[in-house]
Amino acid sequence: MKRFVSLPEALAECRLIDSEAGRKIALYRLKGPRKGPALLWGHANGFAAGCYAKLLSALARSADVFAFDAAGHGGSDTTDTDLPAFCTADALATDIESVVCATQAWSGLARLHYAAHSLCGAAMLHLATGHRARFDALALAGLLLFEPPLFPPEGHALKQAADESQIKRLARTAARRAEFAGGPEEFAAYLAQREMFADFPPETLLDHARATLRPDGDTWRLACTPAMEAELFRTFKRVPLFLRLAEYRPPPTIGFVAGDIAQAKSVGNWVTGIMDDAAARTPGASLAVLQGRSHMMVFEDFDKSLKCMQDFCVS
Repeated sequence: MKRFVSLPEALAECRLIDSEAGRKIALYRLKGPRKGPALLWGHANGFAAGCYAKLLSALARSADVFAFDAAGHGGSDTTDTDLPAFCTADALATDIESVVCATQAWSGLARLHYAAHSLCGAAMLHLATGHRARFDALALAGLLLFEPPLFPPEGHALKQAADESQIKRLARTAARRAEFAGGPEEFAAYLAQREMFADFPPETLLDHARATLRPDGDTWRLACTPAMEAELFRTFKRVPLFLRLAEYRPPPTIGFVAGDIAQAKSVGNWVTGIMDDAAARTPGASLAVLQGRSHMMVFEDFDKSLKCMQDFCVS
């Protein structure tokens, strides 16, 4: 049976690369002129490269764009057993290291820009702050990170909000449906009822559904199971990324992109609310704020998100 891909063949070529962590990772190269700087994109937990099809296709008009499905997502290897071992921060960082090397070889360019939303931003930060020599060997041109989850440490004003949010998130994730007999259309209609997806355009919801549902006989199942997604949330709650940011030394410089920080703090949304502290803590970092937007800003404000990435590629 043909292997599932999260980005359709009409938009991207796919290669399966062997990660040093011992699994196969789906790496995509967007179709387009393939001129200009090379950029590698990483996705959020429970998402996949194809969820960002519109954004990546637009960016591919002026850059050579690559994207990948993290292990347990999209067209990459997954498992239903021993999730704590499969979902370690070290394994995810090793996957990204392997993906960067494969992208450099495929593009013929040694200098890559790396941009990511949420999970894959945190995994890159773990590589940068926990395995610095390996990170330096990649010689990346820059990092642009859309709200990586940086759990607040003890004593931080958002610590209690983060702990309470994690408990609720894990409960919601565990109760989530994993099977949709009606396929992507049924899943997109289901997502439209959830608050997190309320501001997604209908065509973007369909992109998300097609990228994250794998056909399975006469039904469809989530490529990233609720159990896998929950384990990844637990993984990055244990990694002290926020504290490590102070030890980071450029190059490359890190650019953070956040939703409406002031609004987030007023309602206890720690993921967005901590971003100004994170940027201030990181030597040489910059911070762009998309007012009125949430953690899902990449989908809520296509034009500004695209502009952030275009500016990043030419900076």
